[in-house]
Amino acid sequence: MKRKLWNKDYILLLQGSAVSTIGDLMYSVAIGYWVYEQTGSNSLMGIMSSISMFVTMFLSPFSGSIVDKCNRKWVLVCMDLLQSIVMLTIGVLAYMGKLNVPGVLIAAFLAAMGSVFYSPAASTLMLDIIPRDDMTRGQSIFSSINAAINMVGTAFSGLMVAFFGVPLIVIINGLSNLYSAISEMFIHVPKTVQQGETVSVKTVLRDSKVAVKTIFEEPCLRLFVPFALLLNLISAGSMTLALPFCLEKGFSVDMYGYLMSVCTAAYLVGAVLLGALKLSPKTRFWVMAIGFSCSEVFLGVAYLSAGFLPLCIFAFMGFILNCAGNTVFNASLMLALPEENRGAILGFVQSASTGGSALSAVIYGLLGDVFPLYLVCTAGCVLSLAPMLYLCFHPRTKEFILNH
Repeated sequence: MKRKLWNKDYILLLQGSAVSTIGDLMYSVAIGYWVYEQTGSNSLMGIMSSISMFVTMFLSPFSGSIVDKCNRKWVLVCMDLLQSIVMLTIGVLAYMGKLNVPGVLIAAFLAAMGSVFYSPAASTLMLDIIPRDDMTRGQSIFSSINAAINMVGTAFSGLMVAFFGVPLIVIINGLSNLYSAISEMFIHVPKTVQQGETVSVKTVLRDSKVAVKTIFEEPCLRLFVPFALLLNLISAGSMTLALPFCLEKGFSVDMYGYLMSVCTAAYLVGAVLLGALKLSPKTRFWVMAIGFSCSEVFLGVAYLSAGFLPLCIFAFMGFILNCAGNTVFNASLMLALPEENRGAILGFVQSASTGGSALSAVIYGLLGDVFPLYLVCTAGCVLSLAPMLYLCFHPRTKEFILNH
């Protein structure tokens, strides 16, 4: 029988992810505000944000191979449980007044260790529970639900931090991850081609070698991986410093929350539109190319805006276009991965993009301690425009989108 998009496993994964997202977004605002209030350092904010990215960069090429050999249901459950334990511990320490910056950095490292295995398990599972001809729509719906939660939650996150305090917010995040772990126990997860194989250094290195060979032999992947590193290196760091950016502009923490909700609303609108429409391959290419290219222009103008309303308007336009580009490109990429080794290949692709983001967060943080953040962020948009145009309109990129 043809598998339906709205099947039990898809719904369970949706609602588990949704609840976990609520806790994660509140925690990110609360702990970011706590660190900035304690230190006032842009560079430390960048370092804290980059920890999870560096863990992802170094371990993703190997974690994907390990996940391919394991039962992905228990990978999801165990990683959510790890996240829950870490967050509950941090929350208790905060209530006792014993939380410090080193403790927050250690928690970020442990949470990143869980995420680096959770992400490939969830991404490859999506391929098995969503019909292939509904992949773009299924991922768009998944993204739109999480974006809707982010939009509402982020808008009030600043108020919640002020009203409830950092400790309770962290505790709520731990409980949300615990709920997510419980719900994932009821997902039926199909076996992968490699599931049951022995996990060893030899087999993981073998899979990594095959993944690297596949990337170098596949012309499109050979183009995408270095550009994912480059583009994220140039421009991704701005989002890790959104809170100090707003405070530097003279906006309040509440206004930061409203700005983040506007950005999330843009992702929601973009995801809903792409989830509702079935686009032809040619239309999908133009959506991707125009979306990626024009998003940098609108975001650059947003960073230069002096008023809060113009900032929100241009940010909304930039993020809705970025969402359109990302949704089309990621759906095509997932469909192009070979089933027998897709976890390892996805790990290398993620390693490149996340590695660029991690280095970008550190660089932006260091530059932000010397120059105004709005100039640093605008420069990143300007510098990324040329390589973005080259990638989007490269013949191999067009061929890739049209064929997947």
